[in-house]
Amino acid sequence: MRLGIETATRNCSVVLWDNQGRLFLKEKASSEFVHAEELHAMITEVLQEARIDWSILSAVVVGRGPGSYTGLRIGVSCAKGICFSLGIPLYSISSLSLMVLAQPKLMECSKVLAVMDARRMEVFGASYHFGKPISMPRPIVFEEEEEISHFLEMEFVVGENASKLSSVLINNTSFVDVLPSAKDMAAQGADVFFELEDVAYFEPEYVKPFIPTVSKK
Repeated sequence: MRLGIETATRNCSVVLWDNQGRLFLKEKASSEFVHAEELHAMITEVLQEARIDWSILSAVVVGRGPGSYTGLRIGVSCAKGICFSLGIPLYSISSLSLMVLAQPKLMECSKVLAVMDARRMEVFGASYHFGKPISMPRPIVFEEEEEISHFLEMEFVVGENASKLSSVLINNTSFVDVLPSAKDMAAQGADVFFELEDVAYFEPEYVKPFIPTVSKK
C-alpha cells in the first residue's frame, strides 16, 4: 500500500492505494488552510478505513508544489517523518502534474499551461506537451506583454483560479479551474511522474523564496 499526501493548496488530501485497484481517499477543501489540524487525522482515518497498520505502508508520495509555503511545509514534513520512522522510500510529484493528470483530455493536447495562483495576475506555472512537462515551474507575471505573447497559443490553462487569465489569453484558450488532489497519484501512469527523494534533504518546490510578513493586527 502506498500513501499519498497533497497539501499545496487549500485542498488538503490523502490517498491510500495498492496495485489491485483499492483506493481510500480523504480530502477537505476550505477557504482557510486546515492542514495542520486535519492532515494527521485524515491519514489515520484512511488507514482505519482500509483496516491496515502503518507497517503495511510501502512508500509515501507527496506533492512537492509549487503552492502555499505553509501547506507544502506541513505536507512534506509529515511525509518525511513517516518515511523516516518506517524506513520506507519517499517519492514526490509536481502538484502541477497532478492537475493535468486529473483531466485526461489534456494528455492529448500539445499546448497546456498548468498554474498555481500567486497574486494579482501572477501564477506559478509550467508548460505540458501531451501530458509531459516541457518546462520547469516558474513565476509568470501576466501583466508583462512578453509573458502574455509567449502563452497566447495555449490550448488549455488548468489549475488554481486558472480562469483569471481569460482576460489576457484570448486566442481560443480554454480554462479549467481545479485544485490538485492526492487521488490522482493513483491514476494510471501517474508513477511515471514520481521522483525518488532523499528523506533527509528533500525540500518542496517553492519556486520563489519565502518572505515572512508581520501581522498588522
